[in-house]
Amino acid sequence: MKLPKFKLFWKYPEYWAEKKPEFPIVRFKKKVITTKELNKISNKLAMAFLDMGVKKGDTVVTVLPTIPEYIITFIAASKIGAITIPMDKEYKKADFKLLIPHSNPKVIVTIDKWQKNKIADNLMELSTEFGDIQYVMVGKHALGTPFEDIIAKEYILDEKLKIAKENQSPEDCTLVVWTGGTTGFPKAVELSHTNIIEMCHIEYNTLMDFFISKGYMKEDEHPVWLINLPFSHVGGAVELLGTGIIGGAENILQASWSPWDSLKAMQKYNIKVFGGVPTMFKIYLSLPDLDTYEPKKYLKIVLLSGEKVPLDLLKGIHKRLCENIIIGYGSTEAGAEATFTEPGDDFEKIAKGYVGKALPGMEIKIIDEEGKELSPGEIGEVLTNGPLASKSYYKMPEEDKAGFTSDGYCKTGDLGYLDEEGGLYITGRIKEIMRVGAYTVLPAEIEDLVISHPKVAIVAALGAPDEIHGEVVWLVIGPELGQNFDENDKAEIMKICEDNLAKYKVPKKLIIYPLDPNDLPITRIGKVDRVRLKKELLPPPK
Repeated sequence: MKLPKFKLFWKYPEYWAEKKPEFPIVRFKKKVITTKELNKISNKLAMAFLDMGVKKGDTVVTVLPTIPEYIITFIAASKIGAITIPMDKEYKKADFKLLIPHSNPKVIVTIDKWQKNKIADNLMELSTEFGDIQYVMVGKHALGTPFEDIIAKEYILDEKLKIAKENQSPEDCTLVVWTGGTTGFPKAVELSHTNIIEMCHIEYNTLMDFFISKGYMKEDEHPVWLINLPFSHVGGAVELLGTGIIGGAENILQASWSPWDSLKAMQKYNIKVFGGVPTMFKIYLSLPDLDTYEPKKYLKIVLLSGEKVPLDLLKGIHKRLCENIIIGYGSTEAGAEATFTEPGDDFEKIAKGYVGKALPGMEIKIIDEEGKELSPGEIGEVLTNGPLASKSYYKMPEEDKAGFTSDGYCKTGDLGYLDEEGGLYITGRIKEIMRVGAYTVLPAEIEDLVISHPKVAIVAALGAPDEIHGEVVWLVIGPELGQNFDENDKAEIMKICEDNLAKYKVPKKLIIYPLDPNDLPITRIGKVDRVRLKKELLPPPK
């Protein structure tokens, strides 16, 4: 099915509501939302935001699992020119204290709690620090007004909404995704309507062309999309949700990722495509009952991105999950994907770091430390440019200078090289960040929390290799001179982390460094010597 090309994201739900009003565009548990209903509810919420005083360029923060209310919120904010900033359902007080003041939201749309994480309680405790913010609750909590009450209310703001829709440009920022920063502080990446629409069109066309050419789908058939990645991640917010809405897919939502729930949904809805990070596929292959779901009967292509993919994993996916595999390379700011491999590309080549060629409209170049462009085969920093790449960070001029070149290229912080045919190979990364499954974790997020403990003189968070998650956090502590760290102190540090950090940021191992201050792992300028620590403490890579 050939998609229309609109310049603003919110025009797609309006298009599908008019073209196929009764089509089930969202399924969540027993709830079904048609295209007509999605457009109507998002219009209602858009008017509610206008009634709350939200204007073009204002921000709306969400702290939600993967549920329909996020989709409605994102579309509604888009319709009035506001910016949605999704935050992870695992976030706790330290995360909120760091990110919400900079995000400066007019409205926060959230949920009471997620599993044991009492999101609304945490936000309420911090609310006096954040100033004048209006809260909308999915469910009931004293923090704010119930979402259902807001969309049930009648608003006479149709003309104001019409004007807000008309007062927009394709290059306006409509989504901000927080991601890892090179300066120790997370970065708020601005994504425009163009960034999202171009990415989703490429992804949709790549997959649909494959399905139709192989006879897996008809030209006029709607795809079925499984969406269970967090919307605080560019993969969930753009590649899955964006492509699903723009492509008029039947979007099957799951509040969070579970291998069994995913397989059940794939089987029930005959889902032909599934995307995720390599960690997820490692977990699928580890399931003792995987073959009882017979995934190869319905999966026709899988798309992996986010980490290097080992040869044994590629072979395992090919044998037990799906014969056709695409590898993508990208990041929040470089383009959710900037490259794709093709089904049938050599697995050994991919295992060596090959991630494909630049997607339509994208440019990739490799530079050395002085900014000189390198020749094929020479390793340097990977830079991207084009309609999929961000051009700026939200209210971070210093990060703009560090993260983008004067001629508009995004500096990825990744190391790699191009071959003679323009194929990109990734060999490593410059950034001191950890990648725990699908998540980016900054050492400073954990270190700044732990260093406040009175017995801690120095602290370093390191990414240790892990079979399932790629990396997990190990925490190294150098005690204050004369202080003895016992098991109670260790337990106290771990509780501080568990109470204040998202679950995936909590250290899996705590190491107490030798007490002699002369042995503390610091460089000559007083910084944590991560190179030395990693050599001494981490297991060698396999």
